[in-house]
Amino acid sequence: MIIKSIKLRNIRTYEEEEVRLPEGIILFEGGIGAGKSTLLLAIEFALFGLGNEKGTTLLSIGKNSGSVELTLETGGKEVKVHRGLERGRRAGGSKAGSLHQGLLVPAGVKQSDCWIEVDGVRTSYSPSEMKEQVLKILNYNEPVDPKAKSVIFRYAVYTPQEEMKEILSQPPDLRLQTIRKALRIEEYKIAMENAKAIASDLRKEAEFIRKGTERLAEIQEEIRGIEERLPDREEGLQRLKAEAEMIEGEIGKLKERRGSLQAELLARAKDAEGIDRIESDLQRTRKEIADLEKKIETGKKRLEDLQARIKAIGPIIEPAMSEDEVEGMLEEAKARLSGYDKELGRLKADLENVKTLVMKGYCPTCNRAIDGAEYAAHLQEAEAKYEKVRMERQKTAEEIRDLERARKEIAEYAMKKGQLKGLEETASEVEDGIYDAQHRLGEAKEREKELSERKARAEGAAEAYKAVKRECEECEAQITKKEKERDGILSRKAALEKEIAVEKERLADLKAEAERLEGERRRAERLGLHSEWLVKYLAAALERIELTVMNAVRREFEEEFSKWFSYLVEDPSKGVRIDEDFTPLVTQDSYEQDVGNLSGGERTSLALAYRLALNRVVQRNSRIGADLLILDEPTDGFSKDQIGKMGDLLRELGLRQAVIVSHERELEGAVDHIFRIQKEGGRSKVQAGSS
Repeated sequence: MIIKSIKLRNIRTYEEEEVRLPEGIILFEGGIGAGKSTLLLAIEFALFGLGNEKGTTLLSIGKNSGSVELTLETGGKEVKVHRGLERGRRAGGSKAGSLHQGLLVPAGVKQSDCWIEVDGVRTSYSPSEMKEQVLKILNYNEPVDPKAKSVIFRYAVYTPQEEMKEILSQPPDLRLQTIRKALRIEEYKIAMENAKAIASDLRKEAEFIRKGTERLAEIQEEIRGIEERLPDREEGLQRLKAEAEMIEGEIGKLKERRGSLQAELLARAKDAEGIDRIESDLQRTRKEIADLEKKIETGKKRLEDLQARIKAIGPIIEPAMSEDEVEGMLEEAKARLSGYDKELGRLKADLENVKTLVMKGYCPTCNRAIDGAEYAAHLQEAEAKYEKVRMERQKTAEEIRDLERARKEIAEYAMKKGQLKGLEETASEVEDGIYDAQHRLGEAKEREKELSERKARAEGAAEAYKAVKRECEECEAQITKKEKERDGILSRKAALEKEIAVEKERLADLKAEAERLEGERRRAERLGLHSEWLVKYLAAALERIELTVMNAVRREFEEEFSKWFSYLVEDPSKGVRIDEDFTPLVTQDSYEQDVGNLSGGERTSLALAYRLALNRVVQRNSRIGADLLILDEPTDGFSKDQIGKMGDLLRELGLRQAVIVSHERELEGAVDHIFRIQKEGGRSKVQAGSS
C-alpha cells in the first residue's frame, strides 16, 4: 500500500486542503502546533474510523461537518476511502451546541457519509462495515473492533510520536502481550484454550448423557406393566357400550310420548293465546313509563347545572393580538436569542484565549513572551464585546417571556369560548330531550291501560292449558333423567377410551425412548473419545506450534533489532539483544548497561531500532507487504550525523514510500520530497518544497 493523495475538509486546523504524495521519502516539516500530526491522524481516521477517540477531537471547532478522503494504491488497484464527520443536533434546534450553566456545550460528533471506491465503483457502508472492508482490502488479518485502532497498522506502518518510546518502558508481561497480539501468536493460545474448553464440555455432555441412560431399565419395566393392563381395560369398554345402547332405547319411547302431549298442548293454547305476550308488553310498557319519568327528572337537574355553569363562566374579553401574530413575533425573538447564544460562545472562547495568554505571559505555540499592555487592551476589548452581546441576549429573553404570557392568555380565551359554546349547545339538546320524553310518557300511559284490560280477559282461558303443560313437563323430566344417566355412561366410556389411547401412546413413546437411550449411550462413548483426542493431541500440537513460532519470531526480531541499532549508533562496543519477554537489553563490551544511562540520542536510536524491527517482523508475519512506513517525530535527541543517516536507513528498508513528520530542518537533505506546513490565521496550509 502507498498513499497517493489526502483531502481534508474542516479537520482540526485544516479548512480545505488536498495533498498529493509521490513515491520515495517524504518529509512533512513545520513548527510545533502547525498541524503536522493532524495529517497522520486523518490518514488513520479515514482507514479505520474513530476507534476509541471522540469525533470532537477531529472536527474543526464551530463547524457542523467535515471529511477525509484518502486515495491509495494497493494490490495494483486505486482505492478511494472517504469518511465524514457530522455534529449532532441538540434539543431546541441548536446546531452547534447548547447552554448549560452559562457555558457552551458542544453537540456530539458522529461518523457519516462513509464510502469506498475501487476502480471507479463506489459503495456506501456504515462506519463499522467500512472498517471491515478496509481490513479486507489491505489484507490485514485481525479482528474487526469498531472501537479500537488497527494493531497491524500501528506496528507495521504508522508509529505515533507518543508510542515511539512507550513500548520500551512497558512492563515485560504487557510488552510481550502487545507483541503477541500484533503478530497474532496469541491465537495459538486461544485455540489451545478453546480446544481444552470444548473437551471439557464434551466430557460433561458425555457424563450427562450417561446419567440419562440409567432410566432404561425403569422404562422397560413400565412397558411390561402397560402391556398387562390393556386387555382388562378393553373388556370394560365393551360393557359400557352395551349399557349406553339399552338406555338410548328407553329415551326413544319417552320422546314419542312427549310428542303426543306437545300436540295436545298446542291445540289448547289457542284459547289462552297471547297472554304471555300481553304480560311481556305490559311489563315493558310499565318499565318504559318509569324510565321516561326518571329521564325527565334527570334532564331537569342537568339543565339547571348547565345553566349555572354558563353563568359561572360569565363574559369573556377578546385579546388584542391574534395567536398567529404572537407566534410570529415569538419565533423571530427566539431566532435572535439563538444568534446571541452562538455569538456569546465564540466571544467567550476568544476571551478565554486572551486571558490565558495574559496569565501565562508567553505564547504556548512559539514560547515567546507577549506584550502585557497590548494584550491587556485586547482583553478589555473582548470583555466589552462579550458584555454588550450578553445584555442584548437578556433583553431578548425578557421579550420572549412577555410574548409567551400573551400566547397563554390567547389560549385561555379560546378555551373559555369553546367551553361556553359547548355548554350552550348541550343545554339546548337537554331541553329538546325533556320535551320529547314528556310526549312519549303520555303515549306509554295510554298503552298501559289498554294492555291491562286485555290481560284480564286472557287469564281465564289459561287454566286448562296449564294441566296439559304439567303432564308434558313430567315427561320431559323423565327424558332428562335418562339422558343424564346415558351421558354418565358415555362419559365413563370416553374416559376409558382416552385412558386406553393414552396408554397405547405412552407405550409407543416408551419404546421409542428406550431405542433413543441406547443410541445416546453409544453417542456418549464417542464424545468421550473426541474429548480425549482434543486434549492429548490437538491442544498439545498447538502448544508446540506456538513455542516454535515464538522462537522463530524472537530470533528474527533480534537480528533486525541489532541490525538497525548498529546502523544508528556507530559504537562497536555497544550492542543490543532481547530476552524471552522481548525486553530490550543494551550491552557494552559484553556487559549489560542500564537503558537509563544512555544518552538522549541513544535512547531514541534504541526506540527507533526496536520499532523498525517490530515493523519489519509484523509486516513479514502479517503478509501485508512492505511498501509504506510512517514515522512521527522519529529523531528526537538525534545528533546531526544520526539525522543525516535517516535517508540511507529508510532506503535500506526498500520502501516505495516513507512519510516522516518532523520539525527538524536537518532532515531536508535526507529525503526526496518536502512539504512545509504553516499556520496562518488559525488555519493550516501545506506547500510543496524542493528537496
